[in-house]
Amino acid sequence: CVESRHIKNSGEHTMDPSASDCTFTSEYAWCVPAYVVIIPKITGAISLICSAYLAKLMISEEKKKPYHRLLLNISIADVLSSSVVHIIGSWMMPAGTAPLSRGNLDTCDAQGFVVQIILITIPYLNASLSTYYNLIIRYNWSDSQIAKVEKNLHIIPWLLGVLFSIIVLVAKQIVPGTWGCWFGNTQYPPDCDSVETCVRGWNSSYYFWPIFVIILLGPLYVAGSMYLVYSSTRKMERRMTRYSVNASQNSSQRSRKVMEQSLLFSAALLITLAFPLVEIVIAELGKPIPIWIHVLFALTNPLQGFYNLLIHLRRGNGFSLACKVPRCFNRESAEPKKSLQQTSATTAVPNSAIVHTNKDTTTSKHISSSVSFALEEAA
Repeated sequence: CVESRHIKNSGEHTMDPSASDCTFTSEYAWCVPAYVVIIPKITGAISLICSAYLAKLMISEEKKKPYHRLLLNISIADVLSSSVVHIIGSWMMPAGTAPLSRGNLDTCDAQGFVVQIILITIPYLNASLSTYYNLIIRYNWSDSQIAKVEKNLHIIPWLLGVLFSIIVLVAKQIVPGTWGCWFGNTQYPPDCDSVETCVRGWNSSYYFWPIFVIILLGPLYVAGSMYLVYSSTRKMERRMTRYSVNASQNSSQRSRKVMEQSLLFSAALLITLAFPLVEIVIAELGKPIPIWIHVLFALTNPLQGFYNLLIHLRRGNGFSLACKVPRCFNRESAEPKKSLQQTSATTAVPNSAIVHTNKDTTTSKHISSSVSFALEEAA
């Protein structure tokens, strides 16, 4: 594959369209057909439009909460990702290294710098959103409490992204990939064997694996955090059911809606990362990457902005409505609308149960108001 496809021309590697022994490995980006490079430009444009619209919705929100600001930050990152990584894509790669490649090493470095920022920033911004859900639902934090730490939720992901982008840029570890330049565990040119002949990516494994682990920690944190949100909500609902007769009617539905809302954002991130991780594993095993893996990568990876918009719009017809019927608690006063005696009369609760319930009135009010507040905040 190397001998048949590499044609040296003033130190550059160009495509040999007549070669037929392409194995679609990540080290030979020019082995992919043109449609694999074109697909992410289309899906990236869709994601760009959706992220821009979602950002507009967040900006126009009259009463902005941390949820709106976090989703705005994620949308901004996805606009950057969709435009530079996917739509521009192969145009910034060195000419001859992929279909539609028109750039050079300088444009490759510029694109790879942005790609590295996005690779870390977006997973960790989603981790910030997961942290917000945990603080609201699991720990019953108010908006004023979250405001004290919210700045860190916005800034830290971007700082990490910029820091590691500077590292890979200075170390000359940005190389051409499948449809754009990025930080990969390969060398450029692919057949180089020394620091003198390798223009980019020499000793790439010393940089790749530590940073790859850091990137992977983001989605792992998101997955674990979402599990804690669901399990914590279930526990609160079970405790609430013990003290409130009316609460038992909607407890399972509320918990399910909270779980869906929080897990969907997690799923959107994991879907975008699934096939890139599959490609990395296959390439590290030294196996050829099937073309259908490249196609699924191109279809799913650029669409996080599309997923996020659907999830946000779903809130209006899903979880929000579920919280409105029938509502037993008033968030303003955090008091039950009916007294426990009235509730027991309408539901034929024995007098002994009423006496027992009155002893736990304080606990009931605390648990009820906490769960109601948390569920409405998550909405």
